[in-house]
Amino acid sequence: MNKRIRNLTLAGLFCAAAAQANIPLLVDPDDFSADGNWFAGANQFQPATTWIGFATLEVPDRVTVDGDSFTFSSWDDETSDRIESFLFQEFDAGPAESPWPNEIFETGDVIVFRGEASATRTGNDPSNMIVRAFVKMLGYNEMGWEFQTKPNHTEFHNIGPANEAFELSVTFPDLEADDSFQVLQVGFEITTEFDGADMDSGTITFRNIEAFIEREGNGEPVPEVYYAGILVDADGNVDTGEFLGVLHVAHEPWVYVFDLARWVYMPDPGEAFPGAWAFMVR
Repeated sequence: MNKRIRNLTLAGLFCAAAAQANIPLLVDPDDFSADGNWFAGANQFQPATTWIGFATLEVPDRVTVDGDSFTFSSWDDETSDRIESFLFQEFDAGPAESPWPNEIFETGDVIVFRGEASATRTGNDPSNMIVRAFVKMLGYNEMGWEFQTKPNHTEFHNIGPANEAFELSVTFPDLEADDSFQVLQVGFEITTEFDGADMDSGTITFRNIEAFIEREGNGEPVPEVYYAGILVDADGNVDTGEFLGVLHVAHEPWVYVFDLARWVYMPDPGEAFPGAWAFMVR
């Protein structure tokens, strides 16, 4: 049972000039600071089949950085018999009238997550550990429970001890045909169990990861995107210099100001603007 810990409504906007346009999805994928866009948490089970809660974890406590490699470590609360530890970015993927309205994806979009990864597994008997990358959609199930994995729109890749490339993809559903969806998550999972002597533990070391949306185009070049007369880069960012620094404008008029670490309502002021008005959410 997967519980949602936080919503993330961020995405890249810039499209490749090709018949099939790739839209970046992960935001600042190399930033695992407390202020980054990654989230960590864990499902707790006691005994191993009974869910008892979801713990929100501090990302810097779970991820270590070594050059261009990142290592995600499992978590132990020293109480549970089974723990599913997650590291992920999350995106709204529900129907328009839901609390998680999709503003990024279109029906038929292919969401791709790829990179390189290796894993460690330790314990008296780590053979039952689950260590994997995932792209998954969560929503209501037939029991009405929230944030359950939707198997037909979820894909996993089991990670072994040797570094290897992986690539996962899922197709975004038609929300008018099925309104049970809520969010989409991209990330990693380590599931450990207490075997009577100790709790298993493990790590995932990964690098060169990216996630993007493959969207069918019409064969025509996709026009360049500008904000305040400045070209938007492949990550959906613009550098306004001394004005407001770097902005993430993929959801303009809602703009993320990195220097303020907050979302601001600021419609595009146009080229050669003398200033701009903005509304800040408390």
